[in-house]
Amino acid sequence: MTLELQPLDDLRFQALVSQARKRIALRCPEWDEHNVSDPGITLIEQFASMIEMLGYRIDRIPERLHVSLLRLLDIELAPPVAATVDLEFRLAGPVEREVTIPAHETEVTTTPAPGERPIAFQVSETFVIRPLRPVAVALRRGGRVDSLAVSQGVCRPSGPDRAGFGADPAPGDGLYLGFAEPLDRLMLRISVDASKAWGAGIDPSRPPLQWEASARPSAAAAPGQERWAAARVLKDTTKGFNAGGGEIDLQMPESTAAAQVAGERWHWVRCRLAEDGQPDRRYRRPPLIDSITAHVIGALVPARHASRVTNEELGVSDGTPAQTFHVRLLPALEPSSTDELLEVREQGSVDWVPWTAVESFADSRADDRHFRFDPASGRIELGPAILVPRKGWVQHGAVPPKGATLRMASYHHGGGASGNVTTGSLRILRKGIPGVASVRNVAAARGGLDAETIDVGRQRAELELRTRDRAVTAQDFEFLAGEATPRVARARCGRPLPGSAIPVYVLPAVPDRFPEPPRALDFDDLTPEKEVLAQVRAYLDERRVLGTSVDVQPVRLRGIQVAVDARVEKFADPLRVEHEIRRALYRYVNPFGGSLEGDPEGWAFGRAVTEGELRAVVHAVPRVKRISLLRIYEFDPGRREVQPHAAGAAAVIGRDELVCSGNHAVACSRD
Repeated sequence: MTLELQPLDDLRFQALVSQARKRIALRCPEWDEHNVSDPGITLIEQFASMIEMLGYRIDRIPERLHVSLLRLLDIELAPPVAATVDLEFRLAGPVEREVTIPAHETEVTTTPAPGERPIAFQVSETFVIRPLRPVAVALRRGGRVDSLAVSQGVCRPSGPDRAGFGADPAPGDGLYLGFAEPLDRLMLRISVDASKAWGAGIDPSRPPLQWEASARPSAAAAPGQERWAAARVLKDTTKGFNAGGGEIDLQMPESTAAAQVAGERWHWVRCRLAEDGQPDRRYRRPPLIDSITAHVIGALVPARHASRVTNEELGVSDGTPAQTFHVRLLPALEPSSTDELLEVREQGSVDWVPWTAVESFADSRADDRHFRFDPASGRIELGPAILVPRKGWVQHGAVPPKGATLRMASYHHGGGASGNVTTGSLRILRKGIPGVASVRNVAAARGGLDAETIDVGRQRAELELRTRDRAVTAQDFEFLAGEATPRVARARCGRPLPGSAIPVYVLPAVPDRFPEPPRALDFDDLTPEKEVLAQVRAYLDERRVLGTSVDVQPVRLRGIQVAVDARVEKFADPLRVEHEIRRALYRYVNPFGGSLEGDPEGWAFGRAVTEGELRAVVHAVPRVKRISLLRIYEFDPGRREVQPHAAGAAAVIGRDELVCSGNHAVACSRD
């Protein structure tokens, strides 16, 4: 059968000749040879014929040769990427001794469909679950911190200490449980006995409690300053300490640290009384706690879609340069640990000598034990010998002596898009672990990618050859501004006036793009520091075209304030709906927004703010029945000056401008 060709270029002889003659008329009007018999036209036709024949030959290059050509350009096809996930290991009961979840040996798989193989994930790092009980309990009430007695991991308050958040509960009051060991990734169960329905005034389904764990202070923190990381509430049957007793299951953050509370240094978990301004989120009287304790019920352990192979022998060296070997199991993954390397054992020796992986042999000397590993093909390369004029043959990288045995100490294989399994798919533990009752993935696995195809590799080669190391087009300036420093979130290249510098507008990276409680981003946070502007300017100056100049400026912002009067459903809480409308507006009218969940690309430069879009944002909030009033007002975020008149059905944004929020005015009521 005849193979169908995939032409790289569809230009043929006559099209090439016609284009050349058109360009001659534009570029060289004095050309006067237009007849077919003229020498100039003959040369054009000759070159067109050669180009057509060259394209014809290139179209017939087999795919395997394309891979070799890409390698000549130092472009390797990317290997697959393994998906990662957190596995929730639940214990059979309170542990009295350590439970070890070994790395690489612990595999959890999906339940395969008929005729399919299960998808397996391996635990990445050994995790040890230790039995823990509270060794200290403290109460913070009105700024004062008191320690309570603890016996065998149980605290039984008495008298005024039963009031967990003080006689008059106030935001910041809290209950603290201290542990002697780190709490990283552990799942804790807090068991409570309390007086039933004593903590009145709150919505039991949404108690105003924030659970946190002590964390390591940041480098910029003042000495003695506390830092707390949020703990995720998995289950709460106490209904805000109102059900007369119950259990609270908590997922601890990835990293915790010891902290000083009430003069004692332990690893603390605290339950803090939060404040968000809503009347149903305040205790009118404190809950009374009769006893409280805690124990470990499991852990959240990272895993990835990969299987580990150890000590795989590759073959025997023949003593020549540029030898190649291959691992057996494909596709292999990029090395992720220091023990994934090549080892060599010479004849008569019992010792395996490690060799180091490098990206290139360009800087390797003749005695450097270096190798290259291409995971996509599983190929292992040793150093070549290169003929250098006037120097002879130069060896780059050592060569194992003849008869030496080579092996990979370890490597991983697997990966691919098939590893992006859904929540709860991973449930089968291939090898039981004493003390572990069940395992599952609490979230969908993410990050799995298939190996790069030859078509994608050709596209990447084209992009890399058209490198953006020079600022020529507007897209080049915007791309390089982001490359200058990670403190730049986005950049915009404006249109320069004749004879003036090229304007580049910079939006700085903001750590908290959508703050909670919802509010407008500060104008100062959206204005890049002088140091950032200087970094971008210096970076672009090195890469701009000769004869041009660059003017780096803060991004131009157009402030938008929205006034909304909405009607809510009959049994809805107007204050709560107001809060949700404000959150939606602050997320939407945001330089990093543009959708209800935040747009990954951010608000488009020059995109107008329309009344219709804002009405859709408000209507998307649950319990909103109708909108009786919605108006848009513009303001200057630098001067904080609001325009006295509404902008009408839309606020027009300049070509190089972004939007930011003012203080939106929201009012809700029932019909």
